[in-house]
Amino acid sequence: MNALQNKTKAHLGLILANLVWAMNYPFYKMIMPQYMSPYALATLAVSIAAILALLSFFFVPVERVQRKGDIVKFVGAAILMGVAKKLFLMVGIQHTSPIDASIIATLGPILVLVISVFFLIDRFTPMKIVGMVIGLAGALVVILSNSGTTAATAKLGGDAIVFLGIVSSSFSMVWLKDLIMRYKPITLLRWMYPLAALMLLPFGLSSVIHTDFAAIPPHIWWVIVYAVLLPSFGPNYLLIFSLHYVKPTISSVYFYLQPVIATGLSVALGMDKLSWDRGLASIAVFVGVLLVVNAYKNHPSAPRHGGE
Repeated sequence: MNALQNKTKAHLGLILANLVWAMNYPFYKMIMPQYMSPYALATLAVSIAAILALLSFFFVPVERVQRKGDIVKFVGAAILMGVAKKLFLMVGIQHTSPIDASIIATLGPILVLVISVFFLIDRFTPMKIVGMVIGLAGALVVILSNSGTTAATAKLGGDAIVFLGIVSSSFSMVWLKDLIMRYKPITLLRWMYPLAALMLLPFGLSSVIHTDFAAIPPHIWWVIVYAVLLPSFGPNYLLIFSLHYVKPTISSVYFYLQPVIATGLSVALGMDKLSWDRGLASIAVFVGVLLVVNAYKNHPSAPRHGGE
């Protein structure tokens, strides 16, 4: 019964985490760059997550680090997931559309495959190669598309930066797979976010100080509160917890909720529109990723990428 309960909690956790992450795309666009810079918003979000991680010491016992080499990986997690992924996503969204960013983000499982092959912990198969080619072709159409409300060159740069964020996240999930399975989720977050906050403060503190908070309207304040409180600590805890009980291939499927939710919310708010070329490209990305995921149906061997 406990195993069934844990699996149920894992599935519910994945749904909730991806729902929170999906809302990031239009919400970040509402905040940046008009009211806050991506550096200021990232610094605030990671700092809040660090405070929550430190407060957990009052409620959850400390877990001892088992190996000295794990400390290096904890630092790597802070750089890749706490700093690079966060900054790349926010800077990229500033220059592209929420729909494009959410579609590009679905390339995570394909990138995990490529990185896993590079590190000789996975191998290509015909189905994986076909899926990878279809998915990357769809993403390329999205990146090179001139549709949307931003200038073509700025959009291209924004899409590329979002892609770098997904690369950072995918690399971290391959490199940190054993760490995730060996430690409790709270232990990883206790190391990751305080270290990431220390790394971000020298670069983002000035942006926070120079933000004109008095000029931010009340309705945007609610969006900022959401952006700095919810997307970092809680969803990543749910993701790491879920990977202990659900196969990575199953968790990958839940990630496809993000572009659907982000697109619906963006269109409803009048921030973006789903053109036919981006619609077809997104279908190509989904088909490609599903082919890769299906290739692991009987032999799962690589984790999915994380959120923020």
